[in-house]
Amino acid sequence: MTDEQYIDIAIEISKNAKYPYGAIVVKNGEIIGRSDDKTLMETSMYSHAELEAIESASKNKNLYGDLKGATMYVSCEPCMMCMGAILYEEFDKLVYAATLQDSNDNYCPEMITNIDELAKYSKNTLKIIKELHREKAVEVLKLKGEFDNYEK
Repeated sequence: MTDEQYIDIAIEISKNAKYPYGAIVVKNGEIIGRSDDKTLMETSMYSHAELEAIESASKNKNLYGDLKGATMYVSCEPCMMCMGAILYEEFDKLVYAATLQDSNDNYCPEMITNIDELAKYSKNTLKIIKELHREKAVEVLKLKGEFDNYEK
């Protein structure tokens, strides 16, 4: 599969999630972790899509501490906390769709961080592909934002 196909899966997860964020972990061409609908305060305020996908990969494949070489695909640019987890697990590549600013503008307030600066703290080189299929992910943020505001 291609980066475009994998990011579309993460975006699709975000459409079906309680909160509009989705992530998958891919290693050796296989999806080994998914966030699905268990994101952002489902169990705790630290249950972000990236962390749920990492936890899923670790449990499903018994890969605790062994995600080096994997790729994280996420519907929205990682926050500082999630970026720390990605760096800690030594992912080789990160691909995201919407930006933190997009989330801030369309769904909820975000602390805007520079992930390129954070990536400098990685033990290995982290390749970052930014804003792949951004428009699709922004649409999800907008739709969820409108729906959640309607519900209030």
